[in-house]
Amino acid sequence: MLAPFLLTNNPLLYSGARQRKDVQSSGAANNIHNLSSLSSPHPQSPLPPSGAITCRLSRDEHFRCTFAPPNVHELMADFETGALHSYLGGSPQTDMLLNLSRMNVLRAAYQNAIALGMTAEWLCQDDTISIFSNHGPYVVPRNQVSIPYSLRPTALQRATPHHPWLDVFPFPCMRDNLIQAGDDLDDDELCHDLTAFWDTRSSNATLLVWGTPWDPKNWEVTEEFAKKWGVFLRGCPEILRSTNSWRARRGERPLVW
Repeated sequence: MLAPFLLTNNPLLYSGARQRKDVQSSGAANNIHNLSSLSSPHPQSPLPPSGAITCRLSRDEHFRCTFAPPNVHELMADFETGALHSYLGGSPQTDMLLNLSRMNVLRAAYQNAIALGMTAEWLCQDDTISIFSNHGPYVVPRNQVSIPYSLRPTALQRATPHHPWLDVFPFPCMRDNLIQAGDDLDDDELCHDLTAFWDTRSSNATLLVWGTPWDPKNWEVTEEFAKKWGVFLRGCPEILRSTNSWRARRGERPLVW
């Protein structure tokens, strides 16, 4: 995955980018990026890996996500290309680094959905129901015994119909909190906060993914996310430990919720 590679190998980049954003002019923050302008590669720069999930989705799948622009996968591929060339050129753009975190979450959701036996198309549709709650009591099929432990469904996931995108977080307690919220959860706003890499007006209330997406230790909560969505983090010590581990690497104070 490109974005985790960029961020994981530069743990201070996100912190510096977040701090610099506060002193930049707000003009760019009031507009949607023209991401297609990022896709003109330098002739001597290598292209993104052809197996990247963003490239596969944009070229082969051509399905639409109800919460995103119709060309979201093309935007992902263009953004990935521009980010790679910016990084290799030694001049990563502040806004690009911040929005990479959201693209990471979107790609992590796709990858975890696949690990669960779902497809990205199934995840994106608005009217789908989780495969774990769709056919009564859940029994792990023989071809799904390799589901990562952190993603295996809870009793609440099996008993309560819900949208499959709530299944992709590698924190059982967080999944249960989101499902229990029912209609009190503004899932459109949460999804936008987490994944809208195309929208520079988005706040910093998001998650960071630093590596393999089904490993809980690779996820981090931003301070803004904890303030806005902290009710869904209650009783979830794993994500708190992971968050503070990453913050400690950057010399930042721990979060408490």
